[in-house]
Amino acid sequence: MRDPYLFKDMEKVIDRIEEAISHQERILIFGDYDVDGITSTALLFSLLREFSSDLYYYIPQRGEEGYGLSEKVIDLARENGFTLIITVDCGINSVLEIEKARNYGIEVIVVDHHKPPEEMPAALGIINPKYEDGYPFKELAGVGVCFKLAQALGLREKKDPRDLYNFLDYVVLGTIADAVPFLDENRILIREGLKVLNQTPREGLKALISESGIEGRDLKVKEVNFALAPRLNAAGRLGDPQLALELLLADSPFKAQYLAKKLNEINRFRQDLSNNILEEARRLAFKQIKEENNKILVLSSEDWNQGLVGIIASRLVEEFNRPAIVISKKEGIGKGSGRSIKGFSLYEVIQSCQDVLINYGGHKYAVGFTIEANRISQFKAKINAISSLYLKDNDLTLKLEVDAPLSLNEINLDLIKEINTLEPFGVGNPQPIFCSYNNKIVDWRMVGGSKEHLKLKIIEKNKVFDGIGFGLGKEMNLMIRKKEMADLAFNLEMNKWQGRENIQLNIKDLKNIF
Repeated sequence: MRDPYLFKDMEKVIDRIEEAISHQERILIFGDYDVDGITSTALLFSLLREFSSDLYYYIPQRGEEGYGLSEKVIDLARENGFTLIITVDCGINSVLEIEKARNYGIEVIVVDHHKPPEEMPAALGIINPKYEDGYPFKELAGVGVCFKLAQALGLREKKDPRDLYNFLDYVVLGTIADAVPFLDENRILIREGLKVLNQTPREGLKALISESGIEGRDLKVKEVNFALAPRLNAAGRLGDPQLALELLLADSPFKAQYLAKKLNEINRFRQDLSNNILEEARRLAFKQIKEENNKILVLSSEDWNQGLVGIIASRLVEEFNRPAIVISKKEGIGKGSGRSIKGFSLYEVIQSCQDVLINYGGHKYAVGFTIEANRISQFKAKINAISSLYLKDNDLTLKLEVDAPLSLNEINLDLIKEINTLEPFGVGNPQPIFCSYNNKIVDWRMVGGSKEHLKLKIIEKNKVFDGIGFGLGKEMNLMIRKKEMADLAFNLEMNKWQGRENIQLNIKDLKNIF
């Protein structure tokens, strides 16, 4: 890990925090409502409460307050005697709000990782790897930047580095959930963070792991992405994100169990609601593609929950392989969230449409914005006109990049162990995909609640392998019935079930041989 004092403003930021602690000033940590923001808040609060007893946190509610610092929060801070605000995973775009705080005599430190605007806020200090003359590695998550702040304070206070290591369970949750590249320092944070997560002493995380049904497993990236992160995110999407933060900070096992169950219930409701919205969005998407030939999907409705538009956009990108923007309309205002495809910067295109937006933010593959509802059709026309200059039909064709051919006869435990030395796998370091030709399918069935997944048995010579094709369901099942020989593209993994381990092919695609 690099020296945290390579951040341009780190020295003066640590000076100011120490000054606030020594003078017993009131400090407010202001975070974001997603997993990265919640874990950032939990990390910094846990660190600073060792030094300060006058420390508080604030997480805005997505629907009522929206993203980032608001004037309401600045007013509350003034009324309650706060003299220092530290924003985490946000703040880099809060120019007007930070200026207002400054006029009140409240100093603001921005700890963020989002792309800085042209006009920078007048904060006392900015800790952001993307900031001018900033840190050498630009792709830290918000919680990763908070960890660098913790490192800097730890060095100044001569703390044992092992004390900071205990915060890595927070760091790994936020880093994986925010889908930053699994490269450079992020690889260290994720690899070491998973070790800490698997042995976490935190009552809140232990309760969440139990409630998610993954207790006793070797927790890896998949368990964070599909079990833990969605439950922590659900509170911010549909209710009060403070529930998730309180869970992470909970000392009592009884409180932790109650909050974990609550988050699980909210997440179940979120899943049902998402499925209903997705069905409607899918119909509108088909219509846009067929009738308007739009390269970027722009969908809106007054019936869609604002907290779910990002999830729906992601699902549409997966299904249609084109950028998707989903907008929730309420009282004449639209709150939109967009996701992009590989190699296409949606942020830059959104930037070109800023004249029809109230505000916007994000990065290459994920954006958020606010727009007047009556300008959505104008925005849709403009963004598709711009995108047609850069997006070609070939870009919208889903491609599966295979790393190497592999005979099933070559697959064994030693090979899997060797592949696993490349972990953690994720954005920027994907799990290797292999292909195998002329495979005999000896058994197949559809599994899952909606029979959406495909379970296979594949044979080569004397070897029989299990295969699972997530989401490959009915269509692939019909294809296999027509012909029992297929070419396969797959990942290799170990499947653990009821104490037994066996090699499993995670099927990414298959093609019948006719």
